[in-house]
Amino acid sequence: MRYFLILVVVSFSIFSFKFGFWGEASEASVSKIDTRAVSVLKGTITHVRDGDTFEINGIPVRISALDCAENSTPEGKKITRFAKKFLGKQAVCELTGAKTYDRVVGYCSIEGKDFARTMMNETSCKLWAKYDVWDRY
Repeated sequence: MRYFLILVVVSFSIFSFKFGFWGEASEASVSKIDTRAVSVLKGTITHVRDGDTFEINGIPVRISALDCAENSTPEGKKITRFAKKFLGKQAVCELTGAKTYDRVVGYCSIEGKDFARTMMNETSCKLWAKYDVWDRY
């Protein structure tokens, strides 16, 4: 009986890998990348500067269309604390090609959820329509 269960598990694993049981979800997320993206930055959030800027593998990213209070304000500190919950998570940023200061600019998702939308829904961050260059919001 034990060998039968092992055989079933191994067979299912091979079938799933070969025929894309899990692969379909990853292909779907790749196909959602906006064709206007100049490039795509993927990786771990290694540092959170404030509500609208974090670093992926040490590369600073300014979140497009997001306007959050600065860290020098009590509200900004509160927003930054919330954003730090995403430290260590996997992010995908579709870069617009713009740069501001030392940061690339992009629309980012963390574990499949739009980061800017999350920040606008969960904190006092607002849409900065002037910089919503792809009219996402």
